[in-house]
Amino acid sequence: MMGKLRGALMPVDPIGNAGLLCQACGFLLINPQQAECGHRYCLGCVKRLFRDTDKTVCHACRQGLSPKQFHSDKAAENDALITEVACPNFGCTWSGTLKSYQEHVCPPVAQFGIAKESALALGDQEAVEEKKLTWSDKNTSVGNSSLNTEAVLLRVESLELMVVSLRRQLKSQEAMVKSLQRCCSQHEKLLKTSPEAHRSSRESTPKSSELISTNGTLVWKVENFSKLLRDATSGKKRSVYSPVFATHAFGYHLCVRMYPDGDGTGKGSHLSLFLAIAKGPYDDVLPWPFQQKVTFILLDPTRRQPPRKETFLPDPHSASFHQPHERLNVASGSPLFASRAQIPSYLKDDALYLKVVVDPAGMDV
Repeated sequence: MMGKLRGALMPVDPIGNAGLLCQACGFLLINPQQAECGHRYCLGCVKRLFRDTDKTVCHACRQGLSPKQFHSDKAAENDALITEVACPNFGCTWSGTLKSYQEHVCPPVAQFGIAKESALALGDQEAVEEKKLTWSDKNTSVGNSSLNTEAVLLRVESLELMVVSLRRQLKSQEAMVKSLQRCCSQHEKLLKTSPEAHRSSRESTPKSSELISTNGTLVWKVENFSKLLRDATSGKKRSVYSPVFATHAFGYHLCVRMYPDGDGTGKGSHLSLFLAIAKGPYDDVLPWPFQQKVTFILLDPTRRQPPRKETFLPDPHSASFHQPHERLNVASGSPLFASRAQIPSYLKDDALYLKVVVDPAGMDV
């Protein structure tokens, strides 16, 4: 069924469905394929990755990959089919599930003078590539200049339509991001004043003076993970904090907050990792907001699995990365760091090994 669907679609809620976006094209997954590193791609994008080679690297974690390391992801396909999308064609107000989109037909787009088939071709990643080849063949093999001109005009009009559609989606997402930033700020304020947040901070957060390292790197051995997962699943204790570490001797004080049973979009399905900025003795002379690139790494002590990495840049608009006025800022990071199914491969003696690296590039020390 997925094979009948056209690509170049974005979810109505791209933030909530970030796990269903292709790592190559950035659009909603069509015929999802999961690489061995855990990241997902459209089938068409996988074919293009290996069009002229038998080796590539993952766009997300840079792990080397071969065609045999990609497998069909039925669970992601089912999730994608029930995801709400909007028609990408300019002037069309249709929205519905990806499954129902395959039956959707747009009316002709009169303002661009494009036939219905051309308008529909906008969303078809495979078809767009094929049409490019067709247009190229026409330009080199057909002697009739009027046919060549018509083919070029058709291509230009199709690209114009695509640009208009992408601009509309970008504008919509910009408004959504601003709205989410306002909501996050409000929630952060509520969390700071909530008794539960203060109690959690008192009970779980280590003292800022107890620095485990001062070089921007943390290696955290999380022992008794099975018990932590049971406690998190039952709601007894949803998260645990790492020891505090510093970016340098007189730098930022940081720690990691881990949710074994996930938080937010990862609740019940993923291990979630978040970075929290702790109050430090040199905060008054450090530049704010905190803007250093942070990489989370899940290590396999048996070395049978490649390290699982995820890198993020702090949002300068989020209060999570501004100078802390309380003992600990609200943590922010990766709610979908690793799926529950992947975790057992990284356990040894019921211990999980997490590494955090802060990039010192450009840091005013």
